[in-house]
Amino acid sequence: MRMARAVVGIGVLGLLSAPAALAAPACAAPLAVARALFEAGTSARFLDTPDALLAPGFARVIAAERDCQQCEQGICRLDHDPWLDGQDGEVDAEPGYRWRAQSPAAGTVEVRFPVWGEPHLTRLAMRRQADGCWRLEDLVTHRGQSMRALLARPFP
Repeated sequence: MRMARAVVGIGVLGLLSAPAALAAPACAAPLAVARALFEAGTSARFLDTPDALLAPGFARVIAAERDCQQCEQGICRLDHDPWLDGQDGEVDAEPGYRWRAQSPAAGTVEVRFPVWGEPHLTRLAMRRQADGCWRLEDLVTHRGQSMRALLARPFP
């Protein structure tokens, strides 16, 4: 199932990078971006989410955490999988997505999926960028932890 998700994720990412002349980019729809984020995040590490899916500020804090973990050869601020909201777990079924617009340029995608049979709700704060693409501003875990706030904390 993970291999199928990886293949789908690669296909969606390919759509995100397709020339605009072919069609409206997939990034023009927040739910398409949310699907690509889920596929990318559950087939690899959250910190390896492609920058093309992230708002610039969120991309910077994720890159800083990746750099910190490499430098420290271990964990810095993030010690769990934000999608699972823990260190272990398995997504048991395909997720459901719901868009909640807050303005023409901002909103939240609610992603619902079971982890080991227990329902999970992850919230994706999205914002339309100047290029017309929707990108992730923050991921709020099932337990309500903001990844942006966590990753922006100073490292001791």
